[in-house]
Amino acid sequence: MTRQEAILNLIESENISTQNELSKRLEEEGFAVTQATISRDIRELRLVKVADPNGNYHYAVGKPKEKYQASHKFYSIFLASVYKVDYANNLVVIRCYTGMAQAVCATMDSLEWSGVVGTVSGDDTILVVTRDEQVAAEMVKTLREIR
Repeated sequence: MTRQEAILNLIESENISTQNELSKRLEEEGFAVTQATISRDIRELRLVKVADPNGNYHYAVGKPKEKYQASHKFYSIFLASVYKVDYANNLVVIRCYTGMAQAVCATMDSLEWSGVVGTVSGDDTILVVTRDEQVAAEMVKTLREIR
C-alpha cells in the first residue's frame, strides 16, 4: 500500500481534522512523513475539510458539491471580485472589479486546476490558457456555478 492509499483509508475510516493528527496516524501505519509531505499529499489527493453535523471539521475526499469548500479563500475572493466569465476556444477570460484580478488569479493558481496550462493577470482581467476547448467550457461552467 502506498502512503497516499493509506491516507485515503485513514480519512475514510476516521475523522482526522489536522495535518499533525494525520502525520501521527501515518507513522503508526509505518510511514515516516514530514509536514511538507503531508501538505503535498493533501493537495495532490484534493482533500477538503468538511463539517460533521456537530460542526467539527475533518478531511474528506472532495466530491462535486464539496469542491467549493476546497479553498474557502478562493471562493470568497472570487465571489467578491468577479462579475463575468467567458471563453473562446481554449482561452477563458475572467473579468473582475478594478484591482482584484491578481488576488483572484493567485488563489486560483493555488488550486492547480487540471487542464490549465497557465494564467496571466492584469488589474481587472484574468486570461486562463487551457489544454483544449472542452477544459475551457468545463471551467467556465464550474466558475459560473460559484456565482
